[in-house]
Amino acid sequence: MMMRCDLKRNKFSKRMSTTAKEAPSWSFSSLPDDIILNVIARVPRRYHPILSCVSKKLQSLVRSSELQITRSLRGKENRFYVGFREKYPSSYHWFTFTESHHHLASIRFPSFLLKSYSTTPVMGPKSPVFRHGAAVGLVNDKIYIFGGTCPQSCYQDIKAQAFDLNTQTWQLAPNPSMQVDSKNNSVVTPALGRKIYVMGGKDVIVYDTRDGTCDEIIRAEDFNSQTICVVDNVLYMHYHDVGLMWYESKAKEWRVVHGLKFKGYFSSIKMAEYNGKLAFLWHSVNNGEVWCSMIALYGSSNVAIRGLVEWSDRLLSDVPFSYDMKDFMVCTDYYK
Repeated sequence: MMMRCDLKRNKFSKRMSTTAKEAPSWSFSSLPDDIILNVIARVPRRYHPILSCVSKKLQSLVRSSELQITRSLRGKENRFYVGFREKYPSSYHWFTFTESHHHLASIRFPSFLLKSYSTTPVMGPKSPVFRHGAAVGLVNDKIYIFGGTCPQSCYQDIKAQAFDLNTQTWQLAPNPSMQVDSKNNSVVTPALGRKIYVMGGKDVIVYDTRDGTCDEIIRAEDFNSQTICVVDNVLYMHYHDVGLMWYESKAKEWRVVHGLKFKGYFSSIKMAEYNGKLAFLWHSVNNGEVWCSMIALYGSSNVAIRGLVEWSDRLLSDVPFSYDMKDFMVCTDYYK
């Protein structure tokens, strides 16, 4: 009796083994796009760079507008925030809008941090070593503050600090390898490989948060520029005299983004990376209007890049003359 059971068990095992061998192989990437998009829409944005490395198909879907639509249907539509500084009296005003509602709405936003996953303002961290005109950038779970000047002589050797969002504690960060003067703009995205791009009076400085190494990117000629932005590891800068340009890192030269007509003077310009696209915001003091254009970027960073305006709309009118646009950012569900 035991022998018969063993024979049946062996036959069953062989049958299962044969079935397993004959089963067709499949991968996550082989699933229909709509199923993959529904899965990725539930993955926090902080993991998107990792997903992009799995396959070209996943990289394309992560950067696609279809993913943004899927996320918005799940109530995960990203919000844009625009900050104005009023000269008289000196105060700050914040407005917000979404890609589906092209209209700026005023919000209360004092010196607090806004948690994108709970929409709850919390008191921002106070730096133990104050630095005037320092650059600020978010890399992974840490807020880096570096450069600028320190009025306290006993702390002048500390030129960089990092605030850990998990432990809620301050840490010393690697001092920048070169003098980083007062900056007026800093850019950081999850795809930058722990580097922060800052723009000052003349050139762009790239600060590596791992060892403090700094590289300098020279601006194109003497063209006037107000803002920089990084999209898919490509640095973009707007010049009043030329328009939107991108930096070819191997040749170390600035090149024009073709297909766009953004040449001319604007009172204030801000740019932000948005799902692999470039959100271009400008404020015209003369007519008191704020406009935004969403630009899709195509081409190779080794040859040429073209831009296509997907939509352009007026966000706000009758902006007081005393309002100066200072900040523009995208608040994503990075951790959720």
